[in-house]
Amino acid sequence: MFDGLPKLEEIGYDFKKKELLLEALTHRSYSVEKGFSYDNQRLEFLGDAVIQIIITDYLFARYPAHDEGLLTKMRSALNQQSTLANFAKNISLGNFLKLGKGESKAKGNDRNSTLCDAFEALVGAIYLDGGIEPARNFIVPLIDDLYPSPESLLQIANPKGFLQELTQKKWNSKPIYKIDEVSGPEHQKTFVVSVTVNEIQVGTGAASSRKAAESLAAEAALKNIGLVQSPLPDPKTENI
Repeated sequence: MFDGLPKLEEIGYDFKKKELLLEALTHRSYSVEKGFSYDNQRLEFLGDAVIQIIITDYLFARYPAHDEGLLTKMRSALNQQSTLANFAKNISLGNFLKLGKGESKAKGNDRNSTLCDAFEALVGAIYLDGGIEPARNFIVPLIDDLYPSPESLLQIANPKGFLQELTQKKWNSKPIYKIDEVSGPEHQKTFVVSVTVNEIQVGTGAASSRKAAESLAAEAALKNIGLVQSPLPDPKTENI
């Protein structure tokens, strides 16, 4: 019954109750197909809450100078679907999921939503089997390994918002976006957008929509912003 389950070295935790691990890895599609009375959805519900408290505690201790607003945004970034899916991929969790034939054919074991749910279920199972400390010892090393600087997730998730917060905090100035060029046929346009702060160009981006181009320009600005001294140089000086 427990053949093919991950071993201690693969997930970093050795279950005393193997049935909890089996439940965590059982997707609803497999359960329905086999007529089982369980799947991983209840453990997913529990694991979500456990992950929240562990990440909250982790950020609270690591960033004593950060206010509630920033800590909340960082927690959301570390607890979003894509992040949890990356944790699952890091431990090859998809290789051990029990999926129904249709879900397996559709490569559900590589889908972010499925991996995120399975990771939450696994955390819930670890919590039930061993308590909060084993769950913490499972999650925190994954954060440190994949996201050693959790602040960077804010840039990835919302580069425009992060850039605006940064420039307002450092220079009391908002970024301004401008369309520099629009090219290509009507059905396949390319927008080139630049972003300036205090009339200093700090980044550019090109994409098939204005919104995407602005996001890329903000990403470029965040990479370049370290080249700008505080306060910003005189607007007449050369763009970075």
